[in-house]
Amino acid sequence: MSPNKDAVRLGAELLAVRDYSEKEMTERLTRRGYSPDESRAAAARLVELGLIKIAGNDREALRTAAREYLLKKGKELKPSTLSSLAAFLARKGFDEDLIEEYLCEAAEVMRDPERE
Repeated sequence: MSPNKDAVRLGAELLAVRDYSEKEMTERLTRRGYSPDESRAAAARLVELGLIKIAGNDREALRTAAREYLLKKGKELKPSTLSSLAAFLARKGFDEDLIEEYLCEAAEVMRDPERE
């Protein structure tokens, strides 16, 4: 299915305000009245154009998103923030296994800061 040009245009306008993951963009466009198929196609087109940079299995994008979340919230990486961080990363559309792997690494760093 080719993407609806209006959905792609709206997606680009939304991205001018803030970053969205492909999953978030699909959900946003669907809420704006586009069909799920149109929304997925438009989000995929925005990824092809390089406007959406967050991919579900991109390790570096996950690390960057986690860092930005912690900075924005003014939080340090500690056990009490891991569940909210995990929920945020899941909403962004990152792969569950990748999130789990990142959180395990983060927990190791918290136990042994020399590992960083």
